[in-house]
Amino acid sequence: MIRIALLALFAILSIAAQPAFHLNDGDRVVFYGDSITDQRLYTTFVETYVRTRFPNMKVKFTHSGWGGDRVSGGGGGLVETRIYRDVAPYRPTVVTIMLGMNDARYRTFDEDLFKAYAGGYQKLVGLIRAVAPGVRITAIKPSPYDEVTRAGTVSGGYNTVLLKYGDFLAELAANERLTLADLNGPVVTMLKKANATNAADAQRIIPDTVHPGAAGHLIMAGALLKDWKAPALVSAVTISSADGRQAKAEGTKIEKLSFKGPMAGGAVSGYEWTQTDEALPMPVNFEDPVMALAVKSSDFMETLNRQMLKITNLRPGQYALRIDGQQVGVFTEKAFAAGLELASLPTPMARQAAEVHQWTLKRTGIHNVRWRTLEVPLADDGLEEAAAAMNALDELDSELEERQIEAAQPLSRRYEVTAVTAAAAAVPQGFTPIFNGKDLTGWHISKTNHHGTTPDWKVVDGVLTGSQQPAGKGGILLTDKRYKNFEVYAEINPDWGCDGGLFLRSSEKGEAYQVLLDYREGGTLFGIYGERLQGVPTHSIKDWEKYYRKGEWNAVRVRVQGDMPRITVWVNGEQVTSWVDTANHAAGNAVDGMIAVQVHGGNKIWKVGGQHRFRNIAVRELP
Repeated sequence: MIRIALLALFAILSIAAQPAFHLNDGDRVVFYGDSITDQRLYTTFVETYVRTRFPNMKVKFTHSGWGGDRVSGGGGGLVETRIYRDVAPYRPTVVTIMLGMNDARYRTFDEDLFKAYAGGYQKLVGLIRAVAPGVRITAIKPSPYDEVTRAGTVSGGYNTVLLKYGDFLAELAANERLTLADLNGPVVTMLKKANATNAADAQRIIPDTVHPGAAGHLIMAGALLKDWKAPALVSAVTISSADGRQAKAEGTKIEKLSFKGPMAGGAVSGYEWTQTDEALPMPVNFEDPVMALAVKSSDFMETLNRQMLKITNLRPGQYALRIDGQQVGVFTEKAFAAGLELASLPTPMARQAAEVHQWTLKRTGIHNVRWRTLEVPLADDGLEEAAAAMNALDELDSELEERQIEAAQPLSRRYEVTAVTAAAAAVPQGFTPIFNGKDLTGWHISKTNHHGTTPDWKVVDGVLTGSQQPAGKGGILLTDKRYKNFEVYAEINPDWGCDGGLFLRSSEKGEAYQVLLDYREGGTLFGIYGERLQGVPTHSIKDWEKYYRKGEWNAVRVRVQGDMPRITVWVNGEQVTSWVDTANHAAGNAVDGMIAVQVHGGNKIWKVGGQHRFRNIAVRELP
């Protein structure tokens, strides 16, 4: 009993030792500032973080930045007007203030300007406290003027001036019981690392030296959240025994854990289980090279976006991680033992979180229209319908917030860790195999294709081969499923002298957009052709051979998006085609269809006995 009591006391003390997150249930947050706040980027990232990490916390957010603002006000009116109109009506319990970039006037340090800033900031704090008694104010040090990735324009550096303004805010925060957030130092540290890695992309983080793009704003949001004591953990799961007795879960619940294959020396060949997390990860677009550079040059993932999966008793080999039937990636048993950071991978949870962020952007956009298009410019016009229009937008704002909160609710997910071949490790992360390497499950032969209905589609040692049978008779093999916007990955190794193709949005007859695989004298690979589609301008690549490895396996990735198709092709990691149709020329104006592989009919462009070979065919569906 004593031991149990001590353990309970220790648990209570451990919980008490955790710093409390700055926001509470029922808070109403107003972001106040200049054009950097007016961009609604770091602020929407913060909003999405709160929605995804605390899906049941009721918090309201209002984004009240105005370009050009100083502590005295600006284009949106004097500071008094701004506070009474853009802050007070929202009855805030939390207000953030980020001002200073414009106050210092983009020049060397000026004592008079500094005094005006100091006095104006104190007045601003007083005004906010007067309209919102008990409000918790966060003073944000001005974000940086980028003098890391390019030479400065002010003697001694303009960011040095901003740092002095930030030092004043640190003193003011201590004296006035304000929360202090530093959005300058962490961004500068990130810029230095990014610049050392890729100077060209580093310049794109703050393109005009003042206003960051999305990548810079994410790091700024992270800095604010850390100063608000935001938690790093989304969830953590460790599985170290086949029977599940040594499975540990934090921030999540795991059920129905079972192992695969016979247990040998405590090692197994896979697992299945159901997992329900309490939160979602913060969505990060790692496909954006600038975003990826900024995040990898910072501590954002380590300090704010931890979602760990660790399995320590898998047999040596390659293992696919699949969640809800979607393949996240293929990893070695050593990678699982070290721990996978799921938040950095293309998981269904990350896609769900990205959907939440889209609702965030829509909601804040509607509020901005209400504020900047109706409330402010029509304030003195005496229009009878203006109030009704604003009320309608307020209702729409509330509906979007409901959708946002609904989308943020975590779902029960089915996990599978299963052994795969070493070759399967080449499938890109986030692509789910649609060819199982064993048989034609999920595929069928067209019975109406004009090239023929050759039955000679075979699977040998994980390779799909297509050939004419009899000679001169070709055909296509189609997926059973139809796809709209997607990426398809396939590895190809055709025989010389054979013409084929990779069909996109195909009809049963084979009417399709086609990626050319015309591997013969006078042929071309990786261009675009309209197979039985009228009006599709053919796009050929004359120098395709410099991207292609003859006699070897070649990785082809194709993206098709939009009702008027945009098709992009990569070969062995190099983008070779970026093509947009002039209209939707698909049969019947279809915006979806099947994926197919082709054996061309006829004797002139298919050598006798030749084959087209495919392996690792996988798809990633896009919004």
